[in-house]
Amino acid sequence: MFTKSDFNLFDDPTLTGRMTQIKTVIDPKFEAITPQLLPILQAGGQTFTPHIAKHLRRFKNPPVDTWVAFSENKRSYKGLPHFELGLWPDRLFCYFDILDESKAKVQAVVSPADLQALFNQLPTDYVISNDHSKAEMQLATSPNVTAAIKKFGQYKHSELVAGRAIKLASPLLADDAAQLVYIQTTLKTLLPIYEPIMAALK
Repeated sequence: MFTKSDFNLFDDPTLTGRMTQIKTVIDPKFEAITPQLLPILQAGGQTFTPHIAKHLRRFKNPPVDTWVAFSENKRSYKGLPHFELGLWPDRLFCYFDILDESKAKVQAVVSPADLQALFNQLPTDYVISNDHSKAEMQLATSPNVTAAIKKFGQYKHSELVAGRAIKLASPLLADDAAQLVYIQTTLKTLLPIYEPIMAALK
């Protein structure tokens, strides 16, 4: 599983060096954990495909994060709401994402009030934001959820990202079994938000 030393890859300032560590250290861990997560995601009968980030558009600057996404779309993931497990330099995250590419589809079939009701289910130790490209998140308190849903509706390129993360100081990065349970539990908590949205899209 993921350990504190995995995050040392972000100390390498070069594209080649960082990509080498992502491909040789992190991507195999994404591949190894996938079979332990798919049964959780697919318990309701959906079929998910893992998509490990390839960072193909990186030609100069090294990636600031890396992830594996789980989507019901076999060929890509951004066009539909999906889940991501990944690393920022200071955390291992497990999120549910409605990105810019799927925003219009969701807004066409799910009202702001319905989104509010769904995301209000989040435990207050979970986090939420409107931008998947930034590590900063807000606790999913009722006022913060309300603000995030409002911004999602008002601003064209705002997104919805929610879940929870393991910070570098957490003992979970030294306990494989507890870490896996944490990730699986997070997905189970996020599925009741994901499933009604996907049902509306279908």
